Amino acid sequence: MDGEFSDSDKKLIGELMKNGNLVTPNALKIIKENNLVDKVLQLEKTVIDETVLKNLEEREENGELEKQEGHEKIEKTEELKEQENKIAGDVEFRLENAECDHRQRKAADFISYFNSKFFLLQQTLVKRLNPISIANMKKTANDEVSLIGMVFDIRISANGNKIIELEDPTGKVSGIIMKESNEDLFKESESILMDEVIGVNGYSKNNYLFIKEIIRPEIPIKHEIKKLDVPIGCVFISDLHVGSVDFIEPTFIKFIKWLNSKDAEKVKYIFIAGDLCDGIGIYLSQENDLSVKNVEKQYEILTEYLSKIPNHIKIIVQPGNHDIVGNHEPQQTLEKTALSQLPNIIFGTNPCSVILDNKIRILMYHGYSYDDVIGNLPLIRQEGYSKPCLPMIEVLKRRHLAPSYGASLVIPEQTDHLVISEVPDIFHSGHLHTVGLENYKNTLLINSGTFQGRTSFQKEQGHIPHPGIFAYVDMQTRESRLVNLNEMEF
Repeated sequence: MDGEFSDSDKKLIGELMKNGNLVTPNALKIIKENNLVDKVLQLEKTVIDETVLKNLEEREENGELEKQEGHEKIEKTEELKEQENKIAGDVEFRLENAECDHRQRKAADFISYFNSKFFLLQQTLVKRLNPISIANMKKTANDEVSLIGMVFDIRISANGNKIIELEDPTGKVSGIIMKESNEDLFKESESILMDEVIGVNGYSKNNYLFIKEIIRPEIPIKHEIKKLDVPIGCVFISDLHVGSVDFIEPTFIKFIKWLNSKDAEKVKYIFIAGDLCDGIGIYLSQENDLSVKNVEKQYEILTEYLSKIPNHIKIIVQPGNHDIVGNHEPQQTLEKTALSQLPNIIFGTNPCSVILDNKIRILMYHGYSYDDVIGNLPLIRQEGYSKPCLPMIEVLKRRHLAPSYGASLVIPEQTDHLVISEVPDIFHSGHLHTVGLENYKNTLLINSGTFQGRTSFQKEQGHIPHPGIFAYVDMQTRESRLVNLNEMEF
């Protein structure tokens, strides 16, 4: 084998291997003939082959975004190239990803999962009441008691009373909310979801718990608004759906142009909360709604778009239910796609959290469970899709991203990674394709809309999306605003 390579070849191969690159013989020949060593050493690719070099050559020649015929192109001016080197201000960046151990599950894994959910939420609730276990409650008589339990069943008795069956690791008890109870309590009982963990105050009688108060984990009333010491802007988007016939390419190109303009000179981070591509086989007859019917190609096209974002802007991406990793939660990262070619990409799981400068915690969750939350809560059923912050508030109240088991396809882990253990400063979601920007107890809620037009399914359901509108947050002042690309000209 050694005889096939000259001494200069071996030296070059050794240099590439030290950089973590493996090179094919044909690619080695191209690199030498075109003097591409320095450029190849800058690539974040393990295997360097002819395809990688061809893509490198195309980017060198064009300096533009190339897509399907007739698509608009974006050129970088010298001014914008110079802007790429400007750093808005360096801060410590930390990413907390959920563990995704995709192995065969046994019954014991589900028990561990539900126990983890209960104990994590119990730790929050014990700060607000002094509970006893269900087993100990059954030893009391006519005493006022407080319990923490997971909702096992909800039903209406023949007399019209609400029966909430609760369980903890020591047993089960039937809690009763009388229909003659005060109006606020009975109304609150309408918002109880299966499998959520709640605290209750009441009194015990004949092994029943007569509930007088419902207490949820919630987030603190006074949650401090934290700010950075440097001028850093963050942009929040989601639901691009590249590959869909309804993907609005001109609007997304506007977005990239905006990022390359002076208006975006403070932007240091872009957060993308899932559904980057439309995927394949997500629903019946999806092929009829696709402009790109190869899922790997969808990510290649997306990568070409995102490559035109200035390199000093970090792009944090997580998957959604349309992305290639499947719709189980927690979802793995998208690092095995073409996106890994981008030097400024950061891969997050769904959900994940980003912590800036040990101060500002940004929780990202695509939002697949929101359909279930909206459908099962009468109070938000009518407005949940037009006001997307409503289901976000409901999961914050419960401190769980998918309160009911089955709201999303949860993979049981030893730790329930959908529990909101730490209160976020910013909570970013997508999925609903409508824009929402709202403050809830000093947590900024962002639902970032879409870059996809109104689909046939949305027309059937009466849902009206908000494409081309995204959220911008100044982390130094914590001022936030919506930016409407539909009102801009470039």
